[in-house]
Amino acid sequence: MRTFVAVLALFVASIAPALPQPASRCSREVFPVAGQPVSVTVCGGAPDGGKTVAVTETFKNAKASFDETTSIEVLPGAAASRAVHDVSLAPLGLQYTLHMTLAYRDAAVIIEHALLLPGAVPLK
Repeated sequence: MRTFVAVLALFVASIAPALPQPASRCSREVFPVAGQPVSVTVCGGAPDGGKTVAVTETFKNAKASFDETTSIEVLPGAAASRAVHDVSLAPLGLQYTLHMTLAYRDAAVIIEHALLLPGAVPLK
């Protein structure tokens, strides 16, 4: 009996990577800001009644981190729904604003475009 369980466990472990994995609802980008990397992670929740998706954003550099929240209105039938969000990077000790276009599609949120303000420096 123990041999059977061990063989079954090895078999399941060997095929597990081949099974489809659930889509991550988060994405991560690293942007250069004032000579230092700033990591931005965006995570989307499940659509609230099919109308909006709550988005949690985490901003991090070597010295500090902070969280922001926003939402994306889901457009019925659209391939993707988008929202624009401006975030001051002052909590990281940086006097810049990150202007982002967030996109929700396939149950995940991504940063589609990003500009650093002032100066409208394209980051993505």
